[in-house]
Parts: sequence; C-alpha cells; structure tokens
Amino acid sequence: MKKVFIVAALCIVLGAMPQQSLAASSTSLEVVFWDSLMGAAIGSLVGAATLPFMEHPSDHYNRVLQGASIGLICGIGFGVFELSPMFTSTTTPSGQKERLYGLTFRMPLK
Repeated sequence: MKKVFIVAALCIVLGAMPQQSLAASSTSLEVVFWDSLMGAAIGSLVGAATLPFMEHPSDHYNRVLQGASIGLICGIGFGVFELSPMFTSTTTPSGQKERLYGLTFRMPLK
C-alpha cells in the first residue's frame, strides 16, 4: 500500500510541473481526462466481474482497484494516442504545414 501512495505522489508531482503546453486548445485535456475516466470505469467493472468466480469474493476486492488502475493507465495512453496527430506535424517543401499520421520517412534524392 505504501508503494501505491509513493507512485501516486510521484505521478502527481511529475504531472503538476510547469511546462509549456503544446496542445492547440483546452479541449485536448478534456479528451485525455474523459478517456482516462472511461478506462478506469471499464477497468473497475472488469475487476468486479471477476469476483463471482472466486471462492471467497470478499478476500479479492483489490481486483476492482487493480482493474481501475490498469484501465486508467490504458485510458491515458489511448487519450494521448488520440491526440498524437496534434503533436506531430511537418512542413512541406512548399512551406505548408501538414499533420503526420503514423510513421513517415522522407529521403531527398539529390
């Protein structure tokens, strides 16, 4: 339990450090927040769904918390993935900006 509090405190400290925002608008944080909230909710439901299959379900309530934490981490990852085209852009030789979806490789043939 002590490790959980240490990891949570570390995440809060690292997340609260002042930094320049690279997002285009404030709605990007809403997307990550909503995805992480839905991930935690789905994870806790999956953790609770495993309880009926245990011999003594009251001894395994930590599965709900484990499912919620795994869902939260997956939700944050999905939210950042959903916003990734916003963070990666390139400028074409004509001077126009374009978004990069996935990995691209350009090699000039000069």
